[in-house]
Amino acid sequence: MRRLIDLRVLFVVVAVLEFAYFLASLTPPRLVTAVTGWVLNADGHWIVKLLGVALLTQAAVAWVFRKAPHLGVAKILAFYQFASATVDWIMWIALRDAGIFSTPLARITVIAAIISHYALGVLLVLAIARTSQVRPATAASIGAA
Repeated sequence: MRRLIDLRVLFVVVAVLEFAYFLASLTPPRLVTAVTGWVLNADGHWIVKLLGVALLTQAAVAWVFRKAPHLGVAKILAFYQFASATVDWIMWIALRDAGIFSTPLARITVIAAIISHYALGVLLVLAIARTSQVRPATAASIGAA
């Protein structure tokens, strides 16, 4: 369990997960429905490519800070995990009559995304809390030496 709430491990997990989403965003438009289950128009394909660049940036930030995680960056990554999962289920409810996630594959992938993003967000918050408790004690003991 300790490794699951180690910011160094979680930064690597975030980097790998968001890089995987970036790779998914590179899916050629003609294959998107077959690969993801999403039914997109031309604007949807454009937005997916833009989001892919943002996810690549997030993956890069997590990767760069993986050896010495910054608490501020960890908080932003945790916020994103919660916000992403929340947007998924809110949009699913708001746009259900418009056919959002209309294929079985799309429903499976969005459920997996919601669960994984909330779980990763919780793990990041636990790791932030653990790290916040450890760092002041370490600084105090160094000052006393």
